[in-house]
Amino acid sequence: MLMFSDTVFYMAENTTTKEKYSIEYDQTEMIAADGTAKENNTWLLSFTAAIAALSLTSLLVFKNRKLQALLSSFNFLFILGLIVMMYMYSIHMSYFEGLNADVASSFTFAALLPIVLLLCNLLALRGIKKDEQLIRSMDRLR
Repeated sequence: MLMFSDTVFYMAENTTTKEKYSIEYDQTEMIAADGTAKENNTWLLSFTAAIAALSLTSLLVFKNRKLQALLSSFNFLFILGLIVMMYMYSIHMSYFEGLNADVASSFTFAALLPIVLLLCNLLALRGIKKDEQLIRSMDRLR
């Protein structure tokens, strides 16, 4: 969903010139007085695609719990990388830096989506470990 939608997670506006930019998961849109410029967020898009691929693969290898736990652990790292990349693309963007202007910036609700992904991934890892413990306890009863 994040790769194909126009979900804005960070917005900033120069209050004196009314120039603004908005950062989405797939592109950065800069709206200036002369028009609109768009730039692709290659790293954010690649991290989002890797998270989607790892999640789907982890879901499909449910018969091999060790591989599933390993893929979920790597997915956890990629989600943390996505959060770091979001921070780098938003806070450290120097679009208005040299203008000495008042900048109004804010994160939107969509910035919480990777944190929800992180929480769901942790719950999945916990469930995988519980399944593994259940199978081991069943083997002891035999």
